[in-house]
Amino acid sequence: MGFTSFSTILLSTLVLSFVSLQAQTAAPSNDIVVLHDVVIGKGGSQDLHAEIAYPKNATGPLPAVIHIHGGGWISGSYKSGPLVELAKSGFFAASIEYRLSNVAKWPAQIQDCKLGVRWLRANAAKYNVDPNQIGAWGESAGGQLVACLGTMGDVKEYEGDGGYSGVSSAVQAVVDFYGPTDFTQPGIYTPNAIRVTEDLFGATLADKPDLWKSGSPLYYVKAGDPPMLLVHGDADPLVPLAQSTVFDAALTKANVPHQLIVVKNGNHGFSPTPNVDITPSRAEIDKAVLTFFNQHLKTPPVNQ
Repeated sequence: MGFTSFSTILLSTLVLSFVSLQAQTAAPSNDIVVLHDVVIGKGGSQDLHAEIAYPKNATGPLPAVIHIHGGGWISGSYKSGPLVELAKSGFFAASIEYRLSNVAKWPAQIQDCKLGVRWLRANAAKYNVDPNQIGAWGESAGGQLVACLGTMGDVKEYEGDGGYSGVSSAVQAVVDFYGPTDFTQPGIYTPNAIRVTEDLFGATLADKPDLWKSGSPLYYVKAGDPPMLLVHGDADPLVPLAQSTVFDAALTKANVPHQLIVVKNGNHGFSPTPNVDITPSRAEIDKAVLTFFNQHLKTPPVNQ
C-alpha cells in the first residue's frame, strides 16, 4: 500500500513522533562541531549521508552513538535527532540516512544501517572515535532497525555492498524507543502499523510470512547480544507495548543485559496529551538514556 493511502491516524501519529524528536534537538554551540551531509557509502545506486556532531576539544577517542530516525520506514529524515545533546555529553554522534520503503524494500534498510556502522568504524581514527564503543539509538521504525543492529550483527546476508566490506557492523549498546520487534503476530500489532509494514516488505504477511519474520529482531536474540534499553509507552496506539514486552522476555531468556522502561500514559512518540502527564517524564527518559550510554560505552567492557 502506497504512502498516499495511509490513514489520517497513522499520518498524525508519525508526525507527532517526528516533531517530538525534533523538539529535543538543541542548537549547536561554539564547543560543538556539526557537519552536514557527509557521504557514508552507497544504498543501491544512490549516495547515503550522515549528519555529525562532536565536542570540539575532546581528548582521547570518543564513544559514539548512531541515531536512526523513525517515520514508518516511509518518511522522516537523517537531519533530525538529538545529536548536539549527545555531543555535549561527550559522544561522537551521527544520524544516518537509509533508503525508505518507497525507494527499496526490506532488507535494504538494515543493510544501510549496517553500512553506517561500518563507515564509522572504518573512519574511527579520522573522527577520533573509539571503534570498540559504538551505540545505536532509534525510535519507532528506527527502534526496529537498532534492535536489528543489536541482534543481527552476525547475519552476513544483511551486510549489503554499500562500502567498507569486511569491517564489523556490530554495536556495543542499543536504545530502542517503541520499535516493533515481531511482525509475525498480528494480535500485538495494529492495523495501521500492518499497512506500513506491508509497504516495507512489498507483500502481506499471508503472502510472505518468512520475509516478515526475517525483519523481526525477536527471532535473532541470542546470548552475547549487546546491552539494550527499551522504552515504550503503555498507551501507544500504533506499536503496542506488547512489542517490547515480548522482546524483553526474549532478552531475559537469552541472558542479554537489558532494561525495559514502561512509560505510563505514554503514546507513540511520548507526545503530550492534554491534562495527562507521562511517567517517567521526557527529561527523566533522556537522563536514563544518557546514563545507559555512559555505563556501556564510556566504561570499557571487561572482556576487552
